[in-house]
Amino acid sequence: MQLYLDSFGAFLAVRNGMFSVRMRSGDVRDFAARTVDAILLTKGTGMSTDAALLAVEHDIPVLLIDAQTHFPLGQLSGGRPGSIGTVRKNQPLFARAPEGMAWAAGRLVEKVRRQREHLRGWAEHPAAPAGFADELPVADRVLAAMERDLGKPLAGAGAERLRGQEGTASRVYFQQLAKLLRGAFGGFGEPEFPDPEFSGRQKRPAYDPFNALLNYLYGMLYTSTHLALLKSGLDPYLGVLHADRYGAAPTLVFDAIEPYRPWADAVAMRLVTDGHIAPDAFEQRADPTEGLWLATAGKDIVIEAMLAYLAEAAPWGGRQVKRSVQMDLEAQQLATLVRDFS
Repeated sequence: MQLYLDSFGAFLAVRNGMFSVRMRSGDVRDFAARTVDAILLTKGTGMSTDAALLAVEHDIPVLLIDAQTHFPLGQLSGGRPGSIGTVRKNQPLFARAPEGMAWAAGRLVEKVRRQREHLRGWAEHPAAPAGFADELPVADRVLAAMERDLGKPLAGAGAERLRGQEGTASRVYFQQLAKLLRGAFGGFGEPEFPDPEFSGRQKRPAYDPFNALLNYLYGMLYTSTHLALLKSGLDPYLGVLHADRYGAAPTLVFDAIEPYRPWADAVAMRLVTDGHIAPDAFEQRADPTEGLWLATAGKDIVIEAMLAYLAEAAPWGGRQVKRSVQMDLEAQQLATLVRDFS
């Protein structure tokens, strides 16, 4: 269980050896430390030193996250290493070695494979627009070629090649999602939503509802990936593919998250096509250049849907495994690769 404090004035303390969450309204709830996997704090909330020490004692990660995006901004560390020394010593070497780049390429291969799988699932869906199933094979062949190319041995400017191929695959993929979503936001009219239709991927800020959904869902995945890497003893800030572009950001999270992005896409598509997202799920900032964001009502819906999706079992390694557990297992696999690297 994650303790997520996002209400202004909420405070985390300790009472009778348990975590105690006190809301500004005066409501109090207690949680045994053994039931808590992580603590997430947003701006406007607080935590006592006793609670911090209890988290350190039980090796519970504490993340500071952005309330608007759910993106992790920082972490509180107990100062104790989360892994054996070999992992910590090898990670910088692994990140600069061909083996590290091969791992990053494998993450992108899996991402494209899941993107293709996602689109093929929609081709058979009754909500798919007429003609989509007939048009998809052309795009699928392009994505299949990208998947093969990403899996080829790297030489020379490997990082640039990977980024270019991944960018091409993403453009093709989101073009297909745009076809699926055509007309889905017909009820989102002026003045709050001057152009509600999804035409392609936009990063923050978003200017249409679907990109706003994706931004928040990806933020949730960033947090889950960050936590999985911390639990495995890896440094989330020491990446491979993204290391030279984003500097002090959690670049290993950026690398590791890639195969999970289609999960967020699937949740967003499900929410829209099932009619769970209405105009009041979003808010437009007073300054139009600041874009469109999820409102509180929208966040509640999205968080519940994403957590339910991560709790579902899906094929992994020849068996059915919860998606949230898959993230932990894959972080552990990476830690083993780094530990055994020489």
